[in-house]
Amino acid sequence: MRPPSLTIAQIVCTYPPYRGGMGQVAFEYTTRLRARGHRVHVFTNKHAVSVEDPEWIHRLPSVLHVGNAGVLPSLYRRLSGFDIVHLHYPFYGGAEPVIVRKAMRHDQGLVLTYHMDATAGGIKGALFSAHRRVLLPWIIGRSDRILASSDDYIRTSAIAEIDGALDRVEIHPFGIDLNRFHPGKEDGFKRKLTIRTDVPTLLFVGGLDSAHHFKGVPVLIEAIAQLAGKSFQLLIVGDGNLRPSFEATVRARGLNDRVHFLGNVADRDLPSVYRCADIHLFPSTRRAEAFGLVALEAAATGIPTIASNLPGVRTVVQDGNTGLLVPPEDVNELTRAITLLIEQPEIRARFGLAARAMAQQRFAWDPFMDRLEQTYRSVMDQQSARFYPV
Repeated sequence: MRPPSLTIAQIVCTYPPYRGGMGQVAFEYTTRLRARGHRVHVFTNKHAVSVEDPEWIHRLPSVLHVGNAGVLPSLYRRLSGFDIVHLHYPFYGGAEPVIVRKAMRHDQGLVLTYHMDATAGGIKGALFSAHRRVLLPWIIGRSDRILASSDDYIRTSAIAEIDGALDRVEIHPFGIDLNRFHPGKEDGFKRKLTIRTDVPTLLFVGGLDSAHHFKGVPVLIEAIAQLAGKSFQLLIVGDGNLRPSFEATVRARGLNDRVHFLGNVADRDLPSVYRCADIHLFPSTRRAEAFGLVALEAAATGIPTIASNLPGVRTVVQDGNTGLLVPPEDVNELTRAITLLIEQPEIRARFGLAARAMAQQRFAWDPFMDRLEQTYRSVMDQQSARFYPV
């Protein structure tokens, strides 16, 4: 007999249709947990975009909103009645009322997924650093479980600096829908996009907004500018406030006929876009890139990825097997890696087959969801035994 269902709140700073890894993970958890009979609700920032949501998605107005951060004091009241609160961190302004509630209500289970170390320069970077020193230990100290996508990332993260935090860490990688993302040819879809069908196609998928400044698009443009003698085209999927400056750089580098900005491709078309590609590019520059759902989407599609050698990312892209790893922000090494895969289709094919096999063997969703349910129930069982420091 199946155990009784749970009532679960997913707390996340962004949620689809906004494109971002944290929101996508929360979406997958919510969709798959509800399919298993659990009562799951999502609480997130209310952004400017008007969306028709089901009744279990709650977009809350914030009293202060900066980028993807938003101060949501109403969360304290709205989380009443849930067995488990699952906080996706970082969520500045959303994490604090969650933790205040936990301090007052020890019997409500709190699971925290630590997605990444937030990085930035200037004043924002200073605020992130202050939050990490002052508030993060308080948040971590009251979490019943800390989930991380890889051991590689979490042991080099800010979490590792907090006494006792690693004792409550569980490794929960994210999965991929192997039926939705699968190998195949899409010459017809290429013609629909009015792009060439006779040259190697490179693909970048990621946010082009300030919140995703670390995605490495400037590095990518400089790298392909060095490929003047090669036949290729680059598709850039994504949108945001940085897109005009990227387009201007492409024009200035004389790459207009090779680089195609596709904007935010509809979800139904995204797998077809991957199947249009021969090589996936993932040139992120900072630790804010901690896993790489797009690299998993590419792997499931059977195409190799060239990625930055960053903690977490290198658990998804296996150097010399499913793709190639290059030093972050190293334009020359990125150019060399792209050149190799453009010129060596047999290597591309071998990497692509290995990538699909890896996705099937290691990143199917069902085993991960089984384990997440086990974690939730373990937290429920331990509540009366936990001690919470003041």
